[in-house]
Amino acid sequence: MLWAARVLARAFGTVWELLSRLRPRPEAPDPAEELRRKLAEVRARDSEPLSATAEPASEPDQPPAEPDSIDLTSRRRDVHARARALSEEMRGAGESD
Repeated sequence: MLWAARVLARAFGTVWELLSRLRPRPEAPDPAEELRRKLAEVRARDSEPLSATAEPASEPDQPPAEPDSIDLTSRRRDVHARARALSEEMRGAGESD
């Protein structure tokens, strides 16, 4: 009797799978077309002229920009030295716990 239930269940599963494969599936949108549509929207938005009120105001809190004459090698060394010091400080804080 158990074998009959297994055969019936397997037959039902096979029929269900065949019917589900025959069912028409909705087509997924083409990703390329979706990207083209978004790009067109952005280009249309960017081509519109900006009004004077739409321009971002500069914040007075920002530090002044650094001059371009700074030696990049010395700046790189300074950044590395600060990172090394911070790393050592963090290691020391972990060891004292």
